[in-house]
Amino acid sequence: MQIVKDLLDELFLWFCHLIIDTFFREVRVRGSYNLPSKGATLVVIAPHHNQFLDAAIVTHAIHKINGRRTLFIEAAASIRRPVIGQLSKWSGAIPVERAQDLLTNKQGKIRYEDYSNDELTIVGEGTKFTTDCEVKGLIGLPESAGNQKIAEIISDTKLRLAKPMTKSKGIEMLIRGTAYKSAPKVDNHDVFKMVFQRLKEGELIGIASEGGSHDRTELLPLKPGVGIMALGTVAEYEGTEVNIVPCGMNYFHPHKFRSRAVLEFGEPIKVGPEEASAYKQDPRKTVDALMENITTALKSVTTQSPDLETLQVIQAARRLYSNPSRPLPLPLVVEMNRNLLIGYSKFKDDPKIKHLKESVTGYNKRLAYLGIKDYQVETVTKNRWRTLFLLTTRLVRLLVLLVLSLPGTVLFSPVLIACKVISRKKQKAALANSSVKIKAIDVLGSWKVLIALVAAPICYFIYSAIGTVLVFKYELVRYNSWNVLVTFASWWALLVSTTYAAFVMGEVGMDIFKSIRPLILSLSPRSTDLDELRKERQRLSAEITEVINELGPKVFPKLDKHSLARLEKEYEAEVEDLRSRSRSRSQSRSRSGSRSLSRASTQSGFTENTMPNLSDVSIFPDALQLRDQSSLSPTSSSSSFVHLDSADKIAASGVNDHDASLLSKVRNAVLKKRNEEARLEGEKSD
Repeated sequence: MQIVKDLLDELFLWFCHLIIDTFFREVRVRGSYNLPSKGATLVVIAPHHNQFLDAAIVTHAIHKINGRRTLFIEAAASIRRPVIGQLSKWSGAIPVERAQDLLTNKQGKIRYEDYSNDELTIVGEGTKFTTDCEVKGLIGLPESAGNQKIAEIISDTKLRLAKPMTKSKGIEMLIRGTAYKSAPKVDNHDVFKMVFQRLKEGELIGIASEGGSHDRTELLPLKPGVGIMALGTVAEYEGTEVNIVPCGMNYFHPHKFRSRAVLEFGEPIKVGPEEASAYKQDPRKTVDALMENITTALKSVTTQSPDLETLQVIQAARRLYSNPSRPLPLPLVVEMNRNLLIGYSKFKDDPKIKHLKESVTGYNKRLAYLGIKDYQVETVTKNRWRTLFLLTTRLVRLLVLLVLSLPGTVLFSPVLIACKVISRKKQKAALANSSVKIKAIDVLGSWKVLIALVAAPICYFIYSAIGTVLVFKYELVRYNSWNVLVTFASWWALLVSTTYAAFVMGEVGMDIFKSIRPLILSLSPRSTDLDELRKERQRLSAEITEVINELGPKVFPKLDKHSLARLEKEYEAEVEDLRSRSRSRSQSRSRSGSRSLSRASTQSGFTENTMPNLSDVSIFPDALQLRDQSSLSPTSSSSSFVHLDSADKIAASGVNDHDASLLSKVRNAVLKKRNEEARLEGEKSD
């Protein structure tokens, strides 16, 4: 039985390796020395930007670093899926039930009793709250307008929420009356006990504490579950020590095939006897302090941007500043992006920074208008004959690669089409069912892989069967059972080889294709635009370098002109160390013996000075009540209530004058409340 289990483990790890090497063009790891080679370890990953692929890439990376097996804590809803569920079971995933996955439609309609004076009391018409709902269970609204826990059930037609709804769409619905859903209370006691036991045995457990995947530029709020797992283990098993390792998931276009990724492991947070003693005396305070440490640690290995536009400006500034003689390693690209964002947050009101942001934004727009990338601006030569020669040779190479890759591309086209069409449908469904996703691109990569895993073997089987039939129909091979099997296998191998060759040549061809447009532009009358853009780039590069060299040391005292070279040497030394460890392990062992961000909410399951009730603690968020998709910031009160500002639409939908007046009062009251929260938050930060 153990042999079968070991075989399944190895098969799963090989499978992860195959998926990662196929989907990603490059995956780099930084901070591998921070990952313990043995002992109880919790790896907290964030941001959760690539649904099912996040677990695969982390599992693959950790096994490559020190041969350890990773057990991921995963939503039970995912494990119930046909394909991903079986893969999760092979990996030893620990299932966790989430209340929002259990939401079902209930009879009747609900609304606020008197929202202007009470944001918590809900009344129903034709409802049966006493049988359809449960205290500490979840009540949800249609169209992902919001979910909230139930604090008290008063009667069949009246209940109270644990906290107010925060999404504007949900508030509107509850003012006018709406259908609803409910889910029972989820008891996580057994899950916690299982995790405690696994950690005591020295296992390595991975968790995405943000809950579901998302595509935001900032981390989502963390739940205290990961903190309680570590503290609960050391409190229950005396002498045990747990290492919490933050893992930053830094992707470059995570939804695209052949994209790049950087995994960065931060310094471990050690949880031992001292923390166990503090946890027994004051659980809430201890968990809160630990979650703050985890939050800070995750920020140190992730790139946090307030919005996409700022992130694009920072990325452009990094390219313009570094301008090295050769491309930087991906981990250093991530490091520079992160440090530039930290510096930007401190000096964003400085006139120089404001001017630079406007200039870089304009430069990005000109690049988009010409249809070229920043790295292509400096590579185009002014010698027209040289340019014409390059253009001709690249067009010829592109034509040859196109012809060679055409058979495999045509054969594999049904899979490619299926991946694109179905993943887009899944994207729309995920966006409709989520209150946190912006475009739901976080599900695209995972669904492309899952669809290909099913569609590709079907395609190969059909083609191989057709080829085998044709061989024996025209009597190219003598018919017998053994020849049928060999012929079928030969066709299968030939088809796989053909599509793989198309895949390799297509990748090279795409790189050549991207270089064609700048060459054509340099030969066209618009070449003057390219010259002006080159001059603008040089001016911006000098200006950005000057500003960073001036302001950088005020944020990072050790920053100087040799900083990049030092970082690159450190990274190269780490890569070489990782390679030597990997070679040593493969030679000496047959198998390893080792088996955000908003402030974390740590209220669920706690009462003053008592140990938490594990049945009431959420491992993943039950209901992500983010204000609206446009922002996570508590100061964005105007964007948070964009739907409430559309009074004309509400009036047109049949709301009477009294309700419209109430909506106006509600809007003003809520905006006032949010502004007050923002003012208090600002005073705290000062």
